[in-house]
Amino acid sequence: MLVIYLLPTLNVTDTLIVSTDGCHLHFEVSSDGSWGQPRFWDRFPLLWSGCRLTHGVRKGRVGFEVRVERRLLTADQEVKDPYGLRVGWSVGDSSLLLGEDEFSFAYDGRGKKVSDGTQEEYGEPLSEGDIIGCYAAFSADGAVELFFHKNGRFLGTAFSLSASLLRGRALVPHVLCKNCSVRFLLDHITPQWYPGPMGFMPLTALPAGQRVRITSAPTSRMQSEVVMMVGLPGSGKSFWAQTLMKQHPEKKYRLLGTEDLLACMLVKLDPLQNSRLQQASQCLTDLIKVAAKTPGNYILDQCNVLFSARRHKLQLFAGFRRRVVVIFPSADEWKTRLSQRRMSDGEQIPETALLKLQGSIYLSPEASLI
Repeated sequence: MLVIYLLPTLNVTDTLIVSTDGCHLHFEVSSDGSWGQPRFWDRFPLLWSGCRLTHGVRKGRVGFEVRVERRLLTADQEVKDPYGLRVGWSVGDSSLLLGEDEFSFAYDGRGKKVSDGTQEEYGEPLSEGDIIGCYAAFSADGAVELFFHKNGRFLGTAFSLSASLLRGRALVPHVLCKNCSVRFLLDHITPQWYPGPMGFMPLTALPAGQRVRITSAPTSRMQSEVVMMVGLPGSGKSFWAQTLMKQHPEKKYRLLGTEDLLACMLVKLDPLQNSRLQQASQCLTDLIKVAAKTPGNYILDQCNVLFSARRHKLQLFAGFRRRVVVIFPSADEWKTRLSQRRMSDGEQIPETALLKLQGSIYLSPEASLI
């Protein structure tokens, strides 16, 4: 008699890995989804890159471990603090800059804890090879206590969150790093690097039904979308793009622009530091090429006033749904917005550069030429 055993089908939506659509595009994820590092660490050493895991939790006593794999040596002598790492938890729709959002909570490798951009002394500095245990203890009413271990040693309670703050939203493992590589322990068969506290379960051992899957992005080019912004500096492109992202959080748009990259430096840029602007511009060019090969939804937040530049970029995204959004306020309104931008960020665009951009504008009435 022939007996056939049917093995259970692996459901990829239950697999716990680094989320490729829940990370900065400039965070490079390994093929097995357990390891990653900044993509441009050698060319843009001030850039912080973040990632989340695919699943989070909203109840129980749960933890995960992260190892500082390797410090990536930069040749840039101007970088005073070349390495950085934050490890912790965040809600799925918060900023990827861990610790800079009201709903993200980090242990910073400089011996600090960070949330909502506020830093306080906590724990101790981290070094290459250190293992950080991150633990969340949910109470029956939804309140949460977050604490961390370093190489198996308890560092004290870091955050106490009320139920009214999270309102039932899941907390997701999150890492933000600069010039270092990190590895999550995601194999449920491999023993923990350090035993967790009594009564806590590794996230990897949690039954799939108790983990919360974060909304996934498109998985093919046909499902993907690219929105190209067109307009002069200060016209309102970034404001329009950010509004679109807030109105459609389910689309998980990735904003690709120089200002967004500079914001990932986590330091205020000196307007005279042209070298950093050049680094960001060069990295953005490469990021757009990476985006064109990676299914997802993107917003290209640049001037894009040259017809040749628009056509070249949109051709890269063949197979995507492609949209072009043109922002051209009246001359008086543009001057007002440009002045407000100068006052807010101190950026002074030379008058000659603005005149050159104005003279380069060409908008074809024929969509087939886009």
